[in-house]
Amino acid sequence: MEHAPAELTACALPPGEAFYEAAARLLLDGAAPWARDGDLSALRVLVPALPMAVELRAALVRMAAVSSSPLLLPRFDTLKNWVNAAPLAGIPEPLPVSQRLVLLYEALRGKGWFDEAALWGIAAEMAALFDELTAAAVALPAGDGELADQLQEAYALRNSSPLAFEARVVHELWRALAAAGAPDTAAVYRLRLAELARQAAEAESPQPLFVLLDAAPGESLDAAEREFLRRYAGAQPLQIIHPAPRETCSTPLLATLDAAWPAALSSPVYERAAEIAQRFPESPLRGRVQFVPTSGREHEAQAAVAQVGDWLQAGLRRIALVAQDRLTARRVRALLEREGVLVSDETGWLLSTSRAAAVVDALIETAAGNAYHRDLLDLCKSPFVFSDIDADARRAAVFSLEAAIRRASVKAGIVRIRRCLLEAADDGKAVGLALLDRIEAATTLLNARPAPLSRWIGRLTKALDAIGALDALRDDVAGQAVLDLLEKRGQELAGSTAEFAFPTWRDWLNREFEGGSFRDGSIASPIVVTPLNAVCLRRFDAALLLGGDARQLAPGGHAAFFNQSVRRELGLRTRADDERELKRDLELLLATVPRVTVTWQSVQDGEANLLAPELSLLSTLHQLAWGDDLLRRPLPVRSEATPDPATAAEPTRSAAPVAPSTRIPVRVSVSAYASLVACPYRFFARYVLGLGEMDEVSEEMAKSDYGELVHRVLERFHQQHPSVSALSEDAGLQALRACVAEVFAPAVADNFLATGWRQRWEKRLPGYLAWQREREREGWRWAQAEAKVSRVLPLAEGGSVELYGRIDRIDRGNDGASALYDYKTQAAKVIRDRLKDDVQLPAYALMHGNAAQAAYVALDDERVLAVSSGDEAENLRVAAEAQGQRLVAAFDALHAGARLPAHGLERVCAWCEMRGLCRRDFT
Repeated sequence: MEHAPAELTACALPPGEAFYEAAARLLLDGAAPWARDGDLSALRVLVPALPMAVELRAALVRMAAVSSSPLLLPRFDTLKNWVNAAPLAGIPEPLPVSQRLVLLYEALRGKGWFDEAALWGIAAEMAALFDELTAAAVALPAGDGELADQLQEAYALRNSSPLAFEARVVHELWRALAAAGAPDTAAVYRLRLAELARQAAEAESPQPLFVLLDAAPGESLDAAEREFLRRYAGAQPLQIIHPAPRETCSTPLLATLDAAWPAALSSPVYERAAEIAQRFPESPLRGRVQFVPTSGREHEAQAAVAQVGDWLQAGLRRIALVAQDRLTARRVRALLEREGVLVSDETGWLLSTSRAAAVVDALIETAAGNAYHRDLLDLCKSPFVFSDIDADARRAAVFSLEAAIRRASVKAGIVRIRRCLLEAADDGKAVGLALLDRIEAATTLLNARPAPLSRWIGRLTKALDAIGALDALRDDVAGQAVLDLLEKRGQELAGSTAEFAFPTWRDWLNREFEGGSFRDGSIASPIVVTPLNAVCLRRFDAALLLGGDARQLAPGGHAAFFNQSVRRELGLRTRADDERELKRDLELLLATVPRVTVTWQSVQDGEANLLAPELSLLSTLHQLAWGDDLLRRPLPVRSEATPDPATAAEPTRSAAPVAPSTRIPVRVSVSAYASLVACPYRFFARYVLGLGEMDEVSEEMAKSDYGELVHRVLERFHQQHPSVSALSEDAGLQALRACVAEVFAPAVADNFLATGWRQRWEKRLPGYLAWQREREREGWRWAQAEAKVSRVLPLAEGGSVELYGRIDRIDRGNDGASALYDYKTQAAKVIRDRLKDDVQLPAYALMHGNAAQAAYVALDDERVLAVSSGDEAENLRVAAEAQGQRLVAAFDALHAGARLPAHGLERVCAWCEMRGLCRRDFT
């Protein structure tokens, strides 16, 4: 290989399926003068990405196999990896990216130019801008002094009116970084390039270099890298190969792409289409490219799976899933793995989307939100926490904790949650209390005064250890990545003294998780998920581009600083550069992969979602040239196929199961008995299978919460004043108002909107006291509140069933008779309309055994009334006995194997949580 001239030269090869064979042939021809007996070990091959090295290595092996000659392969690397890993003396260590970000944040905070909540984002934008400015303005420096001079000139931007503020921000922040005394990574990279070029010039033995690029040097390398290669070529053997631009190629495919995406727009598309059709009567894209619109994300994912399945059946193996739409790609991967098709993910996953990051966020959210119940339960249910406790004991403890929280409707606060758990009688209470203690210790570590970021990381690590999460995180791929990130940042920032409050540190940590990623290396598959720029020039059998719409397949954005014209003047990348790069990536994909399918969601949120402009132009040109727009219908998914009659499911029938005798309850509440009467299947699902919904914590006061408070008010009032007649009207009203204030106070403190409910009840107080005085004049006195009652009823075949409940209020008459009352915060008319099917009052009378009256007290009218089906004690006794016989007959039938059909009335089904389970709506 002869030494290249001082001016950088490169060989351009047409992109396509034969690209690597041609590159390998040039490599071998160039190495012939100095390589002996196929020994290429002295040669270093640089590629943009290591998957391209795999392709070139395979091409070299194929050529050696054809020629039956021995071959010792060269060393493969990327330019940046080689430069950064080379042992070079005298090169300073770069300022870590995390330290630079902190310095920028501190400088911005000191200037007061921007809102503090936005400073981390602005600091990150400025860091990226500094890297761009350095790459555009700094060539190979001779040393630290020349580097400083070049940077000084680059950051001393002109003081024009439109740029006055931006230039000031950039210059002053760069000065703040320069004061740190250590160059950043981009600057050190240039120093290392210069030193490598110097060593190559002084080397006595040949150090040949073969560089494979994915675009021309002017497009794929920055100024310093190009200068490095020029100097290297002046001293050592150097070959540079890259794919030729489409405008320089005459193959039908590349000529068609050039007609669709011309570098210079000189004629309308219909003229270009006519010209290309005349040159090539047969379309080079038909059968090679297709665009498939879908009606939504799930439809797109199913269409993608159907396409992959079709390719696999056709014998194709190497398939690329180009993930422009990451959400759809994740769904496609899940559907494929459900079918037993493994997928290797080259893109990796953001740490912020992992379960490991979620447990960290749940812990921080619990500390920040005063143990808000949802955050606390999310934390407790994470598979990473309390890994040092037996799994069954942990599940029981979390269940007890959740049940206690929901039962007491506690929204937040470790103290309040601990109190409600202490009152519970669950088996997991003891372990649950221990979990709460550990969570409290962890949140105490995080609820601390401002500190440097490294100390915050230490606090977080100790907090994770307190909840037993460290070992489980170490055993998880993403969890280990989270811990590695924390450890690395802790070491980098150990010398930083800038202090940050909890919210600022949390914002920083969230950004770190958004910027971090992890890969699951345990899966090896020829089907890979990869970004578009990683597909170029790779030899796949087929490629599926997910998200080919204008929103997903779009050029990358730039930071807020500097508009496009200013960026162009400063030599920075512009949107036009990004558009050219996108077309270049698409060009290499279409030229290299023989089968490409592009899917996109043609409708999103009820609006048309257009194909990406580049692909739409290609479709239009193809339609004008060859009468085919390349749009295709998706392949039918499995659900669209005609089912096999032998395996087809039977018609859906409404559920009517039989309860196993071992699962039939021996104790039922009045509400459970009412559920059995209203809909047997609802009873089966709730009380036989135990699928009843847990209580919900009230975020805002609902009607049921209001009713509970009213019950507590009346219970407290009557305990203090069993006889209202002993009080004057004013004294009685004041006493009742005092009870209202006491009972409603916590609810109002928790949510001020509860004041409206309190005022609603206060309007009913005079009416209630008038009704109570009337009752006392009739000879009745309040006797008991919240009375627990039960009755055991024998069954025909032996055994028994116990009915139990709680009566809101029991009054005693002068003759010793009892009256049973149930408070309802409803209007009297609503209650009367339901009395015909009433189960509750007769059941109370049955359990009490000696009730003369039973009624509902309607508390939502101005005039409070007692509503019942009749006043005769005999009628109540008959109704009670009838309900007892009905309950016994129902349980005898259950034990005899009677079915439990879903036959509730529509008003019952309207509020039933089992409505979807019973399938009644689908029969």
